[in-house]
Amino acid sequence: MFLTGLLAGAVIQKTIGVGNVLRAVGIPYPTLVPPGNPPVLSTIEIPQAYRGQLSLFILVGQSNMVGWAPIPQPEKTDPRVYVFGNDYHWRIASEPVDQALNQVDKVSEDHFAAYGPALAFAFASLDRHPQDVIGLIPCAKNSSAIVQWQRNLSDQSLYGSCLKRAQAASPMGRIAGILFLQGETDAQDPVLYPEPEPQPFDWGPLFTAFITDLRNDLDEPELPVIFAQLGPDPLSKDFLNWKIVQEQQASVVLPKAAMITTEDLPVLDGVHFTAESYRTIGRRFAEAYWSLLEQP
Repeated sequence: MFLTGLLAGAVIQKTIGVGNVLRAVGIPYPTLVPPGNPPVLSTIEIPQAYRGQLSLFILVGQSNMVGWAPIPQPEKTDPRVYVFGNDYHWRIASEPVDQALNQVDKVSEDHFAAYGPALAFAFASLDRHPQDVIGLIPCAKNSSAIVQWQRNLSDQSLYGSCLKRAQAASPMGRIAGILFLQGETDAQDPVLYPEPEPQPFDWGPLFTAFITDLRNDLDEPELPVIFAQLGPDPLSKDFLNWKIVQEQQASVVLPKAAMITTEDLPVLDGVHFTAESYRTIGRRFAEAYWSLLEQP
């Protein structure tokens, strides 16, 4: 009976991602790592003509930035879009962008990364500027709260790891922007989910502090930032501060920053978006980013 239950649990975990769902709402659940040695990431040398020429984008947030939807097939790639992998090697970007194979910075490790908005952003940007070459720097962490993104220069923190990764990637180009998608954890009931500590009423000031600090540490005081407001209210008591976080996000006033909305987009489970929604978010990120650059 024990073995039967174990096998059934493994099947459920693989097919519907019970562990993913529980972790997304802050419920502790053990990460299941496949046995044996993980496969080595497919790496590629960036062509000489592109070295130092990439427009680099830092990807920050929680599971919706990591990517949660099943990966559509056939998968689209482009030789003008690269990712600075979690193994600190460059490769042509493919899904999952935030894959954890051979991850160096364990603090942001996500074994269940899937399809997200980053590549859609890159492709939409290339539609506008086909001469560009884009580099993506994934830093997001599933279930992270805004307090975990506050300035801490240790590479064992989300902030410090993100800063280190951006600096390590920067010889291949210039840091061109930050894409930010987070807030679900801060909308949770703090009594039910006290860790990491939700901060729904202070989300705006804490986000502002994060962006200000990261800009200063990168020596880019006007680095463009595009952030997403929370999607449709899941109407669950687990997320009783959803509207509060949305209001906090709408109240943010930062130079060279813009917010996109996602409340009209379909979700898979009340919190995570569908693949088509992620594509829309990526396009909205791109539209907002390039519109921001065109402002005087």
